[in-house]
Amino acid sequence: MALPLIETRELTRVYSLGDVEERALDGVSLAIQRGELIAIMGASGSGKSTLMNILGCLDQPTSGEYILDGVDVAKLSEPMLAGIRSERIGFVFQSFNLLPRTSAIENVALPLLYATSPAGKSERLARARHALDQLGLHGRELNSPSQLSGGQQQRVAIARALINRPSLLLADEPTGNLDTRNSHEIMETLCSLNRDEGVTVIVVTHEKDIADYTDRIITMRDGRILSDERNIRASGQTREVTAPSSAHADTAEAVPPAAAAGPSLGFAAMILTTAAQALGRNKLRAALTMLGVFIGVAALIAMVAVGQGADQAVREQIESLGTNLLVVLPGATTATGVRQGFGSASTLTVADAQGILREDPAVGMVSYMIRQLGQIEYSTQNWTTNISGVTPNYLVTGNWQIAAGRSFSEQDEDNAAMVALIGETVHREIFAEYENPVGAMIPIKGMPVRVIGILAAKGQSTYGQDQDDVVMIPFTTAERKVLGVAAPSQAQTTFDPYFPPVASP
Repeated sequence: MALPLIETRELTRVYSLGDVEERALDGVSLAIQRGELIAIMGASGSGKSTLMNILGCLDQPTSGEYILDGVDVAKLSEPMLAGIRSERIGFVFQSFNLLPRTSAIENVALPLLYATSPAGKSERLARARHALDQLGLHGRELNSPSQLSGGQQQRVAIARALINRPSLLLADEPTGNLDTRNSHEIMETLCSLNRDEGVTVIVVTHEKDIADYTDRIITMRDGRILSDERNIRASGQTREVTAPSSAHADTAEAVPPAAAAGPSLGFAAMILTTAAQALGRNKLRAALTMLGVFIGVAALIAMVAVGQGADQAVREQIESLGTNLLVVLPGATTATGVRQGFGSASTLTVADAQGILREDPAVGMVSYMIRQLGQIEYSTQNWTTNISGVTPNYLVTGNWQIAAGRSFSEQDEDNAAMVALIGETVHREIFAEYENPVGAMIPIKGMPVRVIGILAAKGQSTYGQDQDDVVMIPFTTAERKVLGVAAPSQAQTTFDPYFPPVASP
């Protein structure tokens, strides 16, 4: 006697709900031969759907054995079970589960993408068209599910289940959503597949008239088989069961169980093909989605660019003031340097600046300056600007750069040289744009001074003051020959980063 296609031995399935255990199957043992047409009946909660899920490798038993085509599949891994479901088993459910925006032929061809050896597009469509023709849907290949009746949709679902030529077809309430006429048409279709193609069909139903189409009726109650009987027709004869055709049987035997259970080799290609088909079916929606993504990404890039630009602008403005810089102003003058009258003589001296460097080890460099407003002239142009007498290291502490020419030297400071550095604003206002001012003589308070360099532009300060509207001369030159102020009006100190200053209350 040939081995059965399906054999179960003491199958149990227990579901745990907290501390409560629900025994859905309780020692189910049965054998199903190839080519049988079987109905599993029972009330809700009898365990028939649980048994169907285990037979379809959608669930695994808690205990017991499930032999499918000579292989114990009860303990196989999920990838191997997926291979068996793809190659050996077809499913038909109460809900048709068709993709709504996909044509009938594409719905039927979809399982071919998941096969162990995926077929080409032309082969997939040819096989899907043949399956639809067999089920009486010729001419309906391009209709979407919404353009088909309920019976036609179920036929599409059956064609999809049969597209991979399974040896076992599981139908869970296949007529539950259909009227009486369509229900009987679907059962006639299943009987024809069983009789002509040799497909083993198992139908789960609770309707007696549907079960009457089958050759064997298994009745379940409380997770056990209550009865297993041959179906005797009104004529008094049992419907003949035709064995599978030799071609189909050879195909079933030619596929080793291990190979059928293997994972799909073209998974990436399948994903790409499915995605391309989805985009092709919904061109407008895909285009609008991509447009939305482009707009969103562009807006994000613009926001990030604006934020980074603002951050860089603030950073450059802060850096233009000098790093680790502390400015000390005498209390006898206002912020603009205007003297406040009797008793307000400046008390900040050069000795004070030198004392800061000597007494505080955290100070890395000290510079000092005196400053007054004054008018300068060149050719026919004149301009009122800040005249600042500075020490050579003032340019370092203030982070000033030289755009053209040279900076002050210690020799210029020691000799009270009549030289000057001019800011970009002064350059623009009293010299022509094309003229190089380096070497030019400009009078400052009536004293001729030679321009030796142009300061690089720094822009406005955080208070809105134009930092480039300035003329710098050596401190000794300003003190002895030009400004005549004996005490510095400002001292700048930079701190060594390894010795940060300690704030005092």
